[in-house]
Amino acid sequence: MENFCGLRLSTVGMVVGWTNLIGGLLSTVLLSIALTRIDDIVSAIHQSIGNNSDLDTVDIRLIVIIAISVYFTTSLANVIASMLLIVGTVKERHLLLAPWLINAYIFIFFNAVNFVYMIFVSIFKDVPINVAIPTLLYTGVSLAIQIVIWNAIYSLYKQIRANRDQQQRLLTAPATLPDYTRLPYIVK
Repeated sequence: MENFCGLRLSTVGMVVGWTNLIGGLLSTVLLSIALTRIDDIVSAIHQSIGNNSDLDTVDIRLIVIIAISVYFTTSLANVIASMLLIVGTVKERHLLLAPWLINAYIFIFFNAVNFVYMIFVSIFKDVPINVAIPTLLYTGVSLAIQIVIWNAIYSLYKQIRANRDQQQRLLTAPATLPDYTRLPYIVK
């Protein structure tokens, strides 16, 4: 892949990197705010499930803290990987793109598993068709877009690696100077 939607791959890398960085920073800020407002979240969840549940506020608090912590860690990993994607694209260092590729691949894997699970639930749990089709369509299109973007960044990775390998071969090739001592000498 040389282009993506008419854009050079380095431009795609920058756009994807900045978009992910801004989204990751926003989610990190929101999750930080959620951690500071944990008591309000726990009381809202406790009121919504009612007093009939087996969960008390301590259990709900533990579950919410674990969930927010996992999302917060994932968000920070996404921010770091996006920064490395931007730096790797600018400096043309293919190894700096690898964390973003690995991070995105993990997200694609979990989204694919979620998509299969949603198909299974839609088929075997008698979900109404007017609920199942839009949800499956949205999830399928989202997964397809993630795969196409991952493929574009992977192509950028391969392109940068090929350019670096070519530069290394040119720089490390021994200088071959002509050897004039072995030329035949003709006397006139």
